Amino acid sequence: MAAASPAPAAGRGTADLLVWRPFLVRAAVSAVFGLVTIFWREPSTLVMSVAGGLYLLLVGAAYLWAHRMTHWGSQGRLLTDIGGGLLLGAGIASFVFVDDRSFAFAGAVALVVAGAAELVRGLAVRTHAAARDLVVVGVVGMVTGGILPFVEQLGAHALLGVTGGGALLTAVVLGIAGLSYRHDSALGALPGSGAAAEPDPVN
Repeated sequence: MAAASPAPAAGRGTADLLVWRPFLVRAAVSAVFGLVTIFWREPSTLVMSVAGGLYLLLVGAAYLWAHRMTHWGSQGRLLTDIGGGLLLGAGIASFVFVDDRSFAFAGAVALVVAGAAELVRGLAVRTHAAARDLVVVGVVGMVTGGILPFVEQLGAHALLGVTGGGALLTAVVLGIAGLSYRHDSALGALPGSGAAAEPDPVN
């Protein structure tokens, strides 16, 4: 008897794949911010605070959108809520305190905690479609945040460069993942796509 052909997105729950929406939003925000940090040659502290603050606010919102989806279960929920809240708080702090030190240390705390929360969740939900993506972006966030305080003395250009580098890496990972999950989700939504193919009779 011939083997049945696998259904699209085999092994991935439909609910798991819905994470493509916040992933793509976060990837788009990260990509735009990363490109701004590359092409803005000599940013002032004001530019850093506004651009960086807006980035942290939008990424924080997309972060919470992704991690508040019910399909994750309860693993790491408190940590991701704290991480998302710190990203939003760091964004607000960047607007209120327009200086290098505030951006460096508020951003560092937010990125490290949010990254650690994603790493923990990714390791906790190994069977989830996006588990590996969370581990990668979690590590990227922790490394980015860990570097920020050490380049604070170098000024706005260095701070934006480090943050923008991490943002671009995140954009690549989540962009590829989001497009992949979107494709699989669309295939899984096709009529009859979830039904197992009937085996061909063998004479």
